[in-house]
Amino acid sequence: MKKGLRNGLIIFFSLTILFIVSSVIFLLNSTNKASNKIFEGIYINNEYVGGMTKEEANKLLNEKFNSKIQNRKIDMFYGDKKYSIDFKRLKAHYDIEKAVEEAYSYGKTGNIIEKTIQRYNLKRNPYNIPLNFVSDTTILEGEVKKIAKDINKEPIDAKISRISGKFIITPEKSGIAVDEPKLIEFIKNEIKPEGEIEKIEVPTKVVEAKIKAEALSNITTKISSFTTSFKPSDVNRTGNIKIAAKYLTGTVIMPGDVFSMIKVLGPRNENQGYKEAPVIINGKLEPGLAGGICQVSTTMYNAALLGNFEIVKRRPHGLAVAYVAPGRDATIAGDSIDFQFKNNYNNPIYIEAVVETSTITINIYGANERIGQSVEIVSEVYERTEPKVEYINDPNLPEGQKVVEIKPIAGMKVRTYRKIYQNGKLIKTEKLGDDTYKVLNGKIRVGTKKVIQNTQTQNDTINEQPINSEEVDNVN
Repeated sequence: MKKGLRNGLIIFFSLTILFIVSSVIFLLNSTNKASNKIFEGIYINNEYVGGMTKEEANKLLNEKFNSKIQNRKIDMFYGDKKYSIDFKRLKAHYDIEKAVEEAYSYGKTGNIIEKTIQRYNLKRNPYNIPLNFVSDTTILEGEVKKIAKDINKEPIDAKISRISGKFIITPEKSGIAVDEPKLIEFIKNEIKPEGEIEKIEVPTKVVEAKIKAEALSNITTKISSFTTSFKPSDVNRTGNIKIAAKYLTGTVIMPGDVFSMIKVLGPRNENQGYKEAPVIINGKLEPGLAGGICQVSTTMYNAALLGNFEIVKRRPHGLAVAYVAPGRDATIAGDSIDFQFKNNYNNPIYIEAVVETSTITINIYGANERIGQSVEIVSEVYERTEPKVEYINDPNLPEGQKVVEIKPIAGMKVRTYRKIYQNGKLIKTEKLGDDTYKVLNGKIRVGTKKVIQNTQTQNDTINEQPINSEEVDNVN
């Protein structure tokens, strides 16, 4: 009995071990066979994908979830205008590929035994992977800017003009601008895979005009004025001065803003009507386009000085000019050499340029803020170099006749001050700068040709061709 029982137990345990080993081998083999599919017990967004290949799972989920999303769109309205953006443009979709990849990889870490244990546990404890909804919102800024371009309306500043000694004011008009950040936020809130998409009213905001009639109405008083003279016989130069004066007249500078001569005049070329006029370049008289505008900028500079405005940028000429005292000129050239001043008043100012037969006057109007204030400009020449003059005998000119080829101009060093008085009492002295002007040696041709006494003509008088020394060293 004992021997038979022992043999039976041996057979039982052998069969049991054989069964276990067979089962393990079976499970290991089935795990190995299932390695190219998603393990059973796995769901994506509550959809069962166990036993599927990645391709099968992608197809199933795309048909169930993403196919419906592509037809959704967001509508935006402004008045009778309608704008739309669909989910295709936003690349809005469930990130199915990522979820399927996670499902496929789940439970497949470690060796074959560890994988088998994880696979077995999934049957008892299923695993659900949520789907992430994603979209490309980087395009929204560009889309919203297109909408804004269609809706936005720029404000119109109030205008002021002076006609027959009276100021005429045209009221401003406010503008409209799309609130772009807010609209982008509204759109993002409606990028959703389910539920009703709300229609969006495009948010806008009022854009106030910078220059308002109320502020312009304070322009009642002439703050300062300055006049320079020119030779009207130089037709081109006179014409250039008139063109520049036209661009200046009507300019309004708001409190705190900076006036720029270059910006106000704009391009100084033939299209604007400018012509060539005499200028001095490197000590020689040559034709130059828009010759004469530096006299306008100089006149503007002095009007700004006398109005006690803050000078921001100013450069003197290379040679002293004839139409203002040394130290009181201001040149402009190209897009870099500019004359600028800041409106340091509490109210806007209005600039008027008046050209008469031989003068240009620039008036600055504003509010009567500085009652009892006056300004004096003082220039001190502390060094002077007299020019040399070369006389050249010319046998082709009648005896005694002279022709000035290069007008001699003295060189000098000048220090300039602005003195501010309040009710006649000096309250401030401001140094404006130290300027150095080059000396320009002269050249005069003298006639030596003998002429018969009774055939002399008006050529016996000195004949000096006009020289305009306002622009030098290529500074226009």
